[in-house]
Amino acid sequence: MKTKYLTLLIAAMGSSLSFGASIDGLDAAYSKDSTVYDGTSGDALTVSYPTTIGVNNTAHWTMAFTISGLGSTSESNVGLLFTYNTGSYKNLEGLGFQLSESGDLTLCAGGFAYNGGTNSSPWKAQTFSDYSTSKPLTLFYTFNAGNVSISAMLGNDTSTLTTLTTLSSGAAFSGQNMTQINFSAKDASGNTWSAPNGITGEYTLNNFDLYTAVLTEDQMREYALSAVPEPAAASLGLLGLGIFLMRRRRA
Repeated sequence: MKTKYLTLLIAAMGSSLSFGASIDGLDAAYSKDSTVYDGTSGDALTVSYPTTIGVNNTAHWTMAFTISGLGSTSESNVGLLFTYNTGSYKNLEGLGFQLSESGDLTLCAGGFAYNGGTNSSPWKAQTFSDYSTSKPLTLFYTFNAGNVSISAMLGNDTSTLTTLTTLSSGAAFSGQNMTQINFSAKDASGNTWSAPNGITGEYTLNNFDLYTAVLTEDQMREYALSAVPEPAAASLGLLGLGIFLMRRRRA
């Protein structure tokens, strides 16, 4: 009996560290569970209750999420991770990527058509080399009074946390609030959009959280580490599961 409880405890300890992400003392305003995007499918997270998220010159918020299984893009095509819109200004801003076969990952922040399709903010890009698709990538998209910055951390290696150059997006509008966060592609019904050259890309969204604050680097590290368990924790969970299955087989 004691062995059974110990086995379940070991499995629970490992699994509890393998799902979701969190920051101690800071609750997410909106969250989304793990979702696989195959380059043709997509969905939306409605942003209205319980918190209103502004996109004006005084708004401060951070989208934090971990992705895995990022697919490579060909030639100059750009894959799409997400956009957000405001209702009046459809698909206001977004985050895209280019991933070469050699492992050069370019993160792109920029605007889609807004203000009735008469304006758009240019895409800004930052590239880092030797990206390994075998490890999850945690990204932080920060909106700080109309300016956007992107930070990234690879796996559970805190030394890889990099805050890329702040991108002055110019995507600040008085009186406008975020209404949706759109992930990957979307079908032809309702509001639609496309990344440059019409490519949406493949990836798995492991977890997603929207915080109404600009995260510090320590908070980013904490979030990334909680989303990507240490190898020892993962091994602990597998050990417990293995023992549990062996006991069931003997029974």
